[in-house]
Amino acid sequence: MKKGCFITSVVLFTVIVAAVVYVIKYKKDFLKEFSKNKMMDFAMDEFDKKLTEVKASVYKDSLQSQLHEFFNQNKHLPFDSAMARVQGVISEAQHIVSDKKIDSLDFNNFKNYLIRYERSEKNRN
Repeated sequence: MKKGCFITSVVLFTVIVAAVVYVIKYKKDFLKEFSKNKMMDFAMDEFDKKLTEVKASVYKDSLQSQLHEFFNQNKHLPFDSAMARVQGVISEAQHIVSDKKIDSLDFNNFKNYLIRYERSEKNRN
């Protein structure tokens, strides 16, 4: 390897490592917000795929719309609280979908589960 090529690669590697360390150390909030939106979109898409296996019913569509509404409401929250909320709701929804059909009892239980995450008008903002 030529001397100029080696020096260029060492300098370039050092600059790249320094840039990565800077972004991780000082701009992690930006990375969290960016990854939060991507992770929530991915979770919605994956759950929509899982819902295709469920027997068609009115409650299936209602569950899907409730989940989409819940995800859209949580996009403005900080990363940690949004991920904790989404994880709980997704695990509850997976439990409902596990038997490949959704009836009125399952859907009403899920709606009641979502009410736990809603805030009253008085406490908003």
